[in-house]
Amino acid sequence: MSRHFVKIGERLVHYRRWGTGPAVLLLHGSPQSSRAVEAMAQVLVGRGLCAIAPDTPGNGLSTPLPGQPDCADYAHALAGFADALGLGRVGLYGFHTGANIGCAFAVLYPERVSAIVFNGFSAWTEAESAELPSLYLPVFQPVWDGSHMTWVWSRLEEHCVFFPWYDRRPAARMTYDVPPPQATQASVLDFLDSGDNYRAPYAAAFRFRTEDWLHRVTAPFLLTSTSIDPLCPHFSRPPLALASPQIFSDPPSLYQAAASYLASHPGAIAPPPVESGERGLINGIAWYGRRDGSGRPLILLHEAGGSSRRFLPILADISALRPVVALDLPGHGESERGRAEDSGVDHFAAGIGEAIAGLGLDRPAVVGYGFGARVADRLAASGVAFAAARLGAYPPQPADPVSMAAPSLTPEWDGAHLLRAFRIARWERLFAPWYRRDRAHAIEQGDIDPVTVHARAVELIKAGDSWTTAVACERNSPEQSEAPPLSRSEDPADWRQDLIEFSA
Repeated sequence: MSRHFVKIGERLVHYRRWGTGPAVLLLHGSPQSSRAVEAMAQVLVGRGLCAIAPDTPGNGLSTPLPGQPDCADYAHALAGFADALGLGRVGLYGFHTGANIGCAFAVLYPERVSAIVFNGFSAWTEAESAELPSLYLPVFQPVWDGSHMTWVWSRLEEHCVFFPWYDRRPAARMTYDVPPPQATQASVLDFLDSGDNYRAPYAAAFRFRTEDWLHRVTAPFLLTSTSIDPLCPHFSRPPLALASPQIFSDPPSLYQAAASYLASHPGAIAPPPVESGERGLINGIAWYGRRDGSGRPLILLHEAGGSSRRFLPILADISALRPVVALDLPGHGESERGRAEDSGVDHFAAGIGEAIAGLGLDRPAVVGYGFGARVADRLAASGVAFAAARLGAYPPQPADPVSMAAPSLTPEWDGAHLLRAFRIARWERLFAPWYRRDRAHAIEQGDIDPVTVHARAVELIKAGDSWTTAVACERNSPEQSEAPPLSRSEDPADWRQDLIEFSA
């Protein structure tokens, strides 16, 4: 599996890709991302097909559509995505919301579809379409005490127990297993990436009138569901009952049938992946910026538990002068995690070094903030970097145990780690270190707006154990980074001019 970004107008679309061969577009459900269709993709690869799964606009890491889009709007956006990738005729697989979008795409672009598999399909009554958006889709708004984090975890657990999730009557009880914490965590991260944008694709699916669309599909299609799917009862409603639906006992058997059907109606061979010039993943490391142009490249590295988002406000100004790329450290942001046994600074430096090589950047200058400065030191010492520099004051590290400075954010059954991350993010703006909450350690108050605190909390949640590892590396390193200070300010706004002068 590889992950990519492609730019379509002003929107970025994140997508996953597996295998080679005839192309099949996989469309996920709500409130998910392309991560959710990986099991289906693996089965397709086994049949010699290329599985390509975009994050629906507004879900995952894809830019949302403006206004209140309907499924036709999402279908047009999908056509733009297929054009950007150079895809011809494709097979389609859609789950729930993805099935609605796939249906609209097949009607609006019949010449581009070789076959479709619908996994779960809705046939809402007028009463359901009127009720669901208001009750099913509350506004998601961070609040000062972090209680919205508890709501997210509970909401995604209830999603597997009751349908609709807000209906706790015995008649609404389903027969799914409650997922283990790691599985719920994956769904939570999808939701947090979407934020309040999660409502738009859902709302479009609730408004979708199957009776107006399905009979207009001219491509061969297979209508499927598992017996425990909450939408399976819809198959007794017209027009789904007239479409010869097939019911399977479990997802694996459905996936095999779906792959056989799509393999028997192949589309055109998928061309190589297409990449955005400003965001991507290379050797498992996420990057932002501009890697082409003249001048020595500049690499920016963030602090422990952070992400490249810290540099986004100043990236454009610097990239006008030279190639500049901000990287997510291994296990942080969108970068993949390293092996559990790789816990030293050299592990982080090795991951960044592989990304630098993969991006084709020869001996760049590397500037780091916080723990990123330690990584920059190692890159310069090993010859990967031409030079290293530091942003921020980088005070001596306290002798307190790592468990105090970076307590575990490993997923817990009750979601307590989400609230813990939010509280840490808030206290960081009031005390230094954050866990010394007394007058002696009070600092000038930072931005404690709940939206700002929430964004930092999401960074910590994504880093998880990699944050703890990075903090431990800081504690085990010399008191100061050896990289010379480029700026002693902690305010990224002050770094802009320093980096511009450095770049010049």
